[in-house]
Amino acid sequence: MTLTFDRANYSNLLAEVAPRAIETEEEYDRLLAVAEGLTFAKNRTPEEKALHNLLVTLIEVYEAQNYPIDKSEPHEILQHIMEASGTRQADESGHHWIEWRSV
Repeated sequence: MTLTFDRANYSNLLAEVAPRAIETEEEYDRLLAVAEGLTFAKNRTPEEKALHNLLVTLIEVYEAQNYPIDKSEPHEILQHIMEASGTRQADESGHHWIEWRSV
C-alpha cells in the first residue's frame, strides 16, 4: 500500500512546529527535541518524514555554523583514539598496530 502525501496534514505539522532558520541555542534545542521524537517514532507518515528531513537540514546548517569540526587525517584520528584509550602502538600480547607514518 502506497501512502500519499497529504499537504493539509503537512501544513498542520508545520504550523504546530513552526520551523525556521535556527538562530538561538533555545531554538536549536527545541527543534532537536522534535527531530529526535520523529527519529524514534514508529510508523511515521509521509508528512512526518518530510518534516523530519526539514528539521534535520536546519539542525545540520546550525551545527555547521556553530559547532564546526576540523577535518582530521585518518592517522590523526586513530592516534587520538589510541592516546585517549591508553593503547600503545604495540600491545603487550605481541600484536602490532599499524606503523605510524607521516602522510
